[in-house]
Order: sequence, then C-alpha cells, then structure tokens
Amino acid sequence: MSNEVTNFLQKLEEINDEKIKIFVPSLKKDVETTPLTLKQQKDLIASTLDGIKGLLNFNKTLNDIVITNTGNKEFKIYDKFPFVIHLRKQSLGNKIKQGDNIIDLDNILKNIKKVPLNIKDTKTVTLKNLKVGLRIPTLIEESAILKKGEQDVVVQEDSTKEGVGMLYMLEILKYIENITIEEDVIEFSKIKISDRIKLIEQLPLSMYNEISEYIESVNRYLNEILTIDDIIVSIDTQFFDTSDID
Repeated sequence: MSNEVTNFLQKLEEINDEKIKIFVPSLKKDVETTPLTLKQQKDLIASTLDGIKGLLNFNKTLNDIVITNTGNKEFKIYDKFPFVIHLRKQSLGNKIKQGDNIIDLDNILKNIKKVPLNIKDTKTVTLKNLKVGLRIPTLIEESAILKKGEQDVVVQEDSTKEGVGMLYMLEILKYIENITIEEDVIEFSKIKISDRIKLIEQLPLSMYNEISEYIESVNRYLNEILTIDDIIVSIDTQFFDTSDID
C-alpha cells in the first residue's frame, strides 16, 4: 500500500470517528455513536441473497454495527432500532419507500421519544417445581445465537418447515436465562447453544403462552415505534437502499 493511500485511509478514519448523538429510551439520554460507513451499508444489503441465513446474518450485522459504532457491549435488543433509524437518516436521508408509500423517518424518531418503554427486564415462568427465568438479551447475546443459527442453516432447507421451526426456537432461546427444577439451576450462558435448544424443546408446552407473551411485549413496543399512519416500517435490506427514492 502506498504512503498516499495510507495517508488517505488515516484521514477517512478521522472523519468516521466524528460522533453523532442518538436518544436511547432505555437510558433516557443521548448516546454518542459514529455514523454508518459504505462498507457497513454494503454488508447489510449483501445479506439479502441468502434466504433464512440472510435474515439471520442481516440482524447480526445490525447488532455488530451498533456495538462497533458505539463501543457499548451492554445495549439490549430494544435499543437497536433508535440507532438504526437515526444512522439511516444521518447517512442516507430521512425518506424511505415502503410499497407505494414514502415515509419520513423524523416521525419514527418522534415515536422513539414519546412511546413509553414499559418492558420488564426479567420475568419468571413457573409450573409446579419448574421455573424458567427470562430476561431481555443484549445485542451480543442475540448475535451469538444468530451466529449459531447461521451455521445450522442449509441453503436447500431455507424454505422448509425445519428452517421456520429453527427461527421459532432461536427466538425463544434468546430470552431464556436459566431453568430451575427444585434446587437445581442451569444457567444458559454456561452451556452450549445446541444444549440450550435440547432443553427448551423439552419444556412443557403449557409454559409457552407466558414465555411468548413476554417476547411479544418487546415486539409490540418495537412495532409501536415503527408504526406511521398504520404502516409498520420494515427494517430490512431495502431500508438501507435509496435506489428507488426519487
């Protein structure tokens, strides 16, 4: 690499290190982050090519961007979208197209500030002598599970029931912290993800309604902040593509 290129790379790094501030509801304050780079946009758009594997990779890439750009490893999954919306607006403009609709991201940013975050960080689901401890996962915890899902996906099985079933299990798995039977406790963070899946597959089905309701409380909050004029804005690869915006 020539000295001239090295010099320009250093200057570009300095530009990319300039901070912008984003309001994070869970902290009730602004947090500094660096803006999106062209490489990060490319990585997000490229993930659309791989079906279920691409979906997992896309969400993992979003997590990696938030963690890398903020330097914070403690953000939880409901912290992701304030960063995603603001970074998209700052880098690519505040207009997006969804179907035939043009949506102003400023309206979503207003939602982020006004929609209350009433989600419990932890919850325990009990059945007789069995307890399942739930908690809101961090982005890092979610990414570890998404990575496992990527590794398990076979491209030919992307449209099969097995692929859909795996997504369902991974979604539940993200929220489980531990399982207790009488006095015995197993912490999920200390065992392999494949073993976690085996354990939750054996949970009584009657516990899933309460577990699903906890997960759905997060989804309802995210849908509420992403809803503009009865349209739920999709955060996908098209969200970061401006080619169809006039």
